[in-house]
Amino acid sequence: MKRIFGFLTVAAFSGMLFAANAFAQASGNFNYTSGPTACVLQSNGSITGGIPCGPISTGGACTTNANCTFGSQTCQGAIPCSLFGGQCAASGTVCDVINGFCEGTGICAGTASANCIGHTDVAIKTNSGNGNVFVVTPSAVIGLLTDVTVSSKQLQPATSSAFAGVDFRVTIPSKPASATTVPTPDFPVTYDSRFIQISTNLFQGLSATCTASAGGCFITFNESTVSAHSFDWIIAPLISGDYAVEAEWTASLANSGIATSMTCVGPLNFTIQQNKVFSPTLESSSDVTF
Repeated sequence: MKRIFGFLTVAAFSGMLFAANAFAQASGNFNYTSGPTACVLQSNGSITGGIPCGPISTGGACTTNANCTFGSQTCQGAIPCSLFGGQCAASGTVCDVINGFCEGTGICAGTASANCIGHTDVAIKTNSGNGNVFVVTPSAVIGLLTDVTVSSKQLQPATSSAFAGVDFRVTIPSKPASATTVPTPDFPVTYDSRFIQISTNLFQGLSATCTASAGGCFITFNESTVSAHSFDWIIAPLISGDYAVEAEWTASLANSGIATSMTCVGPLNFTIQQNKVFSPTLESSSDVTF
């Protein structure tokens, strides 16, 4: 999997966020960071602004596999030709006599993926850890773009899919030396993710008949989505001292067939607040059961 680390882009964004990062200390302790950049969905379906990951695309025009350089793609459906055969006239292209195909008549199809990592930070101080916790809440607008196409030039039956998702997690890069503080949950939480897939055998049906094709002619469309957009992490146990807390997001993209995908993060708020924990009564249990 190809990994793309967005540290340069994120560093510029983080510089704006650090302005609010002076250590806060008070009863009911609170601090925050906020990012002014915003994702915008345009009327043509594109996404602008924010902190982007991608877009990545599969499915460009090709003559041979050498034209399909991103991910694990191959050139499919290129029209074979010979120097004086005239096979390229209908497509308005010329024959690549060295490779034996009409130029640009194939489609790059296969798989491609990318990951992007970003983060924002906030700092807070507590004079007493006894019975206290930090409630940490990263909140963000998430934009997802997933675009799929099926073509008669793909291996049949034609299938294309696209995945885009953003996961957040909270870490504690700095804390008092003797602290055993950990975030809960201590794993990434999906803020938004989407998988779409479209499949068809109609191109087989057009070259034969639908009744002659096993299973008849079909078009299928699948879409799956998971989202949160805001989530509370509890940081405990605390002792007196300074804490630096970081929210990190990982954007993931994956394509198959002919597809485009991208993600966008922003605007983003990252808040931290000190709260007192009180033991519940028997009638007010804190247990969660299913």
